[in-house]
Amino acid sequence: MRTHSNSGAILFLAATAAGAVLLLTGLTGTAPDRGEGVRLPQRDAAAYSSSAPLRYARTAPAQRGQGEPVEAEPLLDQVQEFLSTADATANSALDRGHLFIQLYGGVQALSDRTVVEDVDPQYSVVKLTDGTLTFVNSQPQDVSDHGRAVARLALALEDRDIPLLYVQAPQKLQPGDDRLPEGVADYGDDYADQILSVLEEQAVPTLDLRESFAATGRDWSSFFFRTDHHWTPEAAFFAHQVLSARLEADFGWDFPDRNTNPEQFRRTTLSDWFLGSQGKRVGSLYGGVDDIEIWEPLFRTDFTYSVPVYDMERTGPWEESLLFPERVEELDWFGGNPYTLYAGGDYSMARITNHTNENGPRIMLLRDSYACVLTPFLALDCSELITIDLRYFQDDLLTYVDWLEPDLVLVMYTAGSTALDELFRFFPSDAPLPSYEEAPPVVEKPPLGGS
Repeated sequence: MRTHSNSGAILFLAATAAGAVLLLTGLTGTAPDRGEGVRLPQRDAAAYSSSAPLRYARTAPAQRGQGEPVEAEPLLDQVQEFLSTADATANSALDRGHLFIQLYGGVQALSDRTVVEDVDPQYSVVKLTDGTLTFVNSQPQDVSDHGRAVARLALALEDRDIPLLYVQAPQKLQPGDDRLPEGVADYGDDYADQILSVLEEQAVPTLDLRESFAATGRDWSSFFFRTDHHWTPEAAFFAHQVLSARLEADFGWDFPDRNTNPEQFRRTTLSDWFLGSQGKRVGSLYGGVDDIEIWEPLFRTDFTYSVPVYDMERTGPWEESLLFPERVEELDWFGGNPYTLYAGGDYSMARITNHTNENGPRIMLLRDSYACVLTPFLALDCSELITIDLRYFQDDLLTYVDWLEPDLVLVMYTAGSTALDELFRFFPSDAPLPSYEEAPPVVEKPPLGGS
């Protein structure tokens, strides 16, 4: 009988041989010549005006961005560029057909490795004690400035009589998670706690969904995909239930009960259909694969979903406008991303008009990728939902606030995202800030994660 060690050696040799063949064949492939051309600019105001008047006759504020000429590179520059990207080229060649990743992940599984290192440490994959895969936020950071940025935004919105609610979404690792391997630490929840602490000091309203999820008493892993860093549609629906109740209580809005009743939705399961962001790095032999559910309302819906920067507009019921069924038409573990079945992906700005709820609130949601699966559910409560991802949005946010005049601005980030500077750039760098720019000094704190 073979031991794990022998089996691992056999698989490793097979992987090495396969990799050598793939490397030799992959590096000889040709690529398109790089001649004269232009990099595509962002679309200008014309792109917005073509689809923006869902609620307004006005055109959207112009986007900045001009095409940049691209000169043909001299031979020496091409050689230097090739050498600087040789590792990436080799990895791409080895990955052709994903055989190398699968065999490599298989070796790691047979070796009982709990941490699979990546060239970029933030993408190293950690296997928890229950077999779930995760990334970790391995470095302690002071992110209290991000909380102050939210407080400044709240002041700017207050001047416009627009309330703000900061929603803290949970990450895959819960506070004090004991599923981490020995010697591995994660600081994502520490980041979130810092921001919530600042917002509490400044009396900015918050909703900590981590508390709501913990109160269910459920296994934390059941809220997340096994091989991906995102929450499941079921978890996002639960978040929608909690958020809707809070909006009704704080703002007096009255949403139909059917919007938050799971019995009013058809749920279809695609089994073994999704290899997530972590699974793609280590293969299915290491972490398995996920099912994904398709949620569809049993009641009548009618939306227009517009992404102006891509000249995209989808109109019709939920399953044709807010869902992207083409994302799950074919089983493609490595090439597909079934998570984007919901809302299509991370767009800089998108607008959803709910034609069956014209008297609902107009909400602006500042978001990260966790909002993909939440967006269709939240759109049920709104007359219009505007989503903005500041990682890709390059314009003056408050100009868009003044144009769109939302009834509420929601800021919802997952715990691990709260360390990303770009998600908190609410103001242009040259813009005068509200009075809170003279932020209180950072109070000295003990090192994150303990004294």
